[in-house]
Amino acid sequence: MMDMDPKWTDGNELKYLKQVLENKQSVRDNPFTDRLEQHFKKKYKCKFAIALNSGASALHCAMYAAGVGPGTEIITSPYSVLWDAEIALIMGATVKFADIKYNTHNINAKEIEKLITKKTRAIVPVSYHGLPCDIDEINKVAKKYKIPVIEDNAQTMLGEYNGRLVGKDSDMSMFSLERTKHISCHEGGVLLTNNERYAKIARKFGGGGFTNLTSDKSKLIAIIPSEFQSPDHKRHDSLGLNYRISEFQAAVACAQFERVDEKVFLRREIAKVYNDVFSNFTEFEPQDEPTGYKNSYFSFCVKTPFQKLKKWKSFYNYHLKNSGDSFYAMMSIVYQEDIMKKLGYAKKYKGKCEIAEQIQPNCMLFKTNYRSIKEAKKNIYILQKNLKNHYKS
Repeated sequence: MMDMDPKWTDGNELKYLKQVLENKQSVRDNPFTDRLEQHFKKKYKCKFAIALNSGASALHCAMYAAGVGPGTEIITSPYSVLWDAEIALIMGATVKFADIKYNTHNINAKEIEKLITKKTRAIVPVSYHGLPCDIDEINKVAKKYKIPVIEDNAQTMLGEYNGRLVGKDSDMSMFSLERTKHISCHEGGVLLTNNERYAKIARKFGGGGFTNLTSDKSKLIAIIPSEFQSPDHKRHDSLGLNYRISEFQAAVACAQFERVDEKVFLRREIAKVYNDVFSNFTEFEPQDEPTGYKNSYFSFCVKTPFQKLKKWKSFYNYHLKNSGDSFYAMMSIVYQEDIMKKLGYAKKYKGKCEIAEQIQPNCMLFKTNYRSIKEAKKNIYILQKNLKNHYKS
């Protein structure tokens, strides 16, 4: 029998999955989806939570609610995954990229303001590696121009900014439940908002545009069976896609959420070990955690002195050859991706986001999702040894 990863089975995951399989309720009843949304509403003290089948789906719903579409623009970070820009492009909008801060790797509010026009329909800041953006400064700019802010907190579960959980203060905020995230159901996402209009539009768009959908899942418009089955019954009053999370996903996510504080705490403890190690290598610069911020450490990011790709790959190969655990490169600058080159963005933005272009090639992203501090220390001390032997040689 295949051994199952304890990460997926050390809580109530299997118990809840069994309950889904044994559920004798109506197919329209989704108790674990309801429970997952309640978990997020309670934790983040927000009015509306919408559980969806991925973080990207949550972003799409949020942008749709904000009115992103042909003839509009969004502003986002070039130091990120492609999703934020890609979704806007698919919707027919134009993407503008604001440079990041050197110490935090997150989007700079001052750079955002320079790019705002009458066409700007949404600002989409990304809190990367687990460190929150300067969300107060970003919201200050957004309110000045009356532009909605959609936080991409895919990597920042329980991140804090000035003593507040990140994800509750902007117009909308999304979280990812993808397999590498702090809590996971392999794929999933949650959209948060305190705005009833946004919640209603987003839920309808992500739920197929069904007439009975409202801002809050617990307030679904009741359907009388005799009317629903009538040949003249109209089921849809708006356009939408099927982004609904499955009960299987929601069941696993609920079990994971029950231990979310424990999971984030472990990542922060692992980060302390990395910080201790890299304090002995002054040429390496870990992502800063300024006063008032609390990183949830989706990954531990370090700017390295490896300015040339050959040197970066040399250490990577040496580390793996000498019992080291795999680590990651920072994803390509968004506008340098092949598809963005075809769309003209690479040429248009070359050299305009200098800090992002400077640090992306030499960053190394180290794992924080180890199952225990013991396992983490074992791998981090191998990293320390390999840094001494390879880099110092």
